[in-house]
Parts: sequence; C-alpha cells; structure tokens
Amino acid sequence: MALSQNDRQLAVLLKNDPARGLEEAVARYGGAVRTICAAILGTDRREEVEEAMADSFVALWQGMERYDPALPIAPYLYGIARRTALGRRRTLGRGAPLQQLPEELEEEDLDLTDQTAAKENARLLRQAVEALPPPDREIFIRRYYLYQKVNDIAARLGLPPKTVENKLCRGRQRLRRELLERGVIL
Repeated sequence: MALSQNDRQLAVLLKNDPARGLEEAVARYGGAVRTICAAILGTDRREEVEEAMADSFVALWQGMERYDPALPIAPYLYGIARRTALGRRRTLGRGAPLQQLPEELEEEDLDLTDQTAAKENARLLRQAVEALPPPDREIFIRRYYLYQKVNDIAARLGLPPKTVENKLCRGRQRLRRELLERGVIL
C-alpha cells in the first residue's frame, strides 16, 4: 500500500516540527491508540492507559528515522502502542482480566475502497477467531492480540506449554483455511 499524502505530511511534520507533528498524530490516531492500550491494560487503569498512549506517541516520533516511508503510519503506530502497552502490563503484573477485542479501531483517512476492504477483512477475521472452540479462542487472543508468552498462557489456563503450542499451530491453520475460503487475501 502506498503512503498517502496525509501520512507523508505527518512524517515530515514529525521530523521537522515535533510538537505540531505529535499534536496532529494524537488528533488523527489518538482514539485507536487509546483503544489498543485499554484493551491490553484494562479500561479501569486510566492513568496507565494515558501513560502508555503518551509513550507510544513519543516512540513514534523517536522512531521516525527507522520508519519505512513506503508504509502507512497507522499500522506502525499501532504496533508501537501494542508493544508499549504490553511492556507496561508486564511491569504491572498479569492480573488484569482478558479484555474483549475492540469492535473497530478508528480508521485513518484511507481510500474508500481500501477502508471498506480492511473493515470487511477485520470483520471476517473477528468472526473466524470468535468461532474457535474454547480454550483455543482464548489461547489465540492471548498470544496474537495480547502477545503473551506460551508458558504464561499455559500457566494461566492450566495446560502444558506443548498443548498451547499445538493449539496455536492448529488454530493458525484453521483460520488461514477459513479466511481463504471467505475471500481474504493473506
């Protein structure tokens, strides 16, 4: 996907005028970053969510030298937000309950066709994940949405780590098959 004019302008702004660039990034992506951080840290930890958000935007600004300008900013920032929130969660402890996956992240200005396709793909992926049998669904969410380690998932669910690894492998295969049948290009 080619970089949009808005992303190009934001990247230049972040490099040349960080204060205005960060202000624009927060205005554009703040809602989605908040959703990601709250899903990982828990909605009851407002201060932690706010700090994770702030750290995510600072990391975006600091990482602009490593940022690939051929890619959209949103996925790059969302990855930063996930890693930041997960790091904060590890610091706080793993006692927070598993949060529901957010229905939809606030979307940046994309071409209408791209936006529609992305929403449809996200909907199909959500349906496929939700159709996984227990405890496969929880294992999959903990591993690929919350980035928990296999040993931690196994301990939390009272399963051997090898069982968790096998369920993840079979779950990926099942999801890939179902998504391809539904027309999602992987």
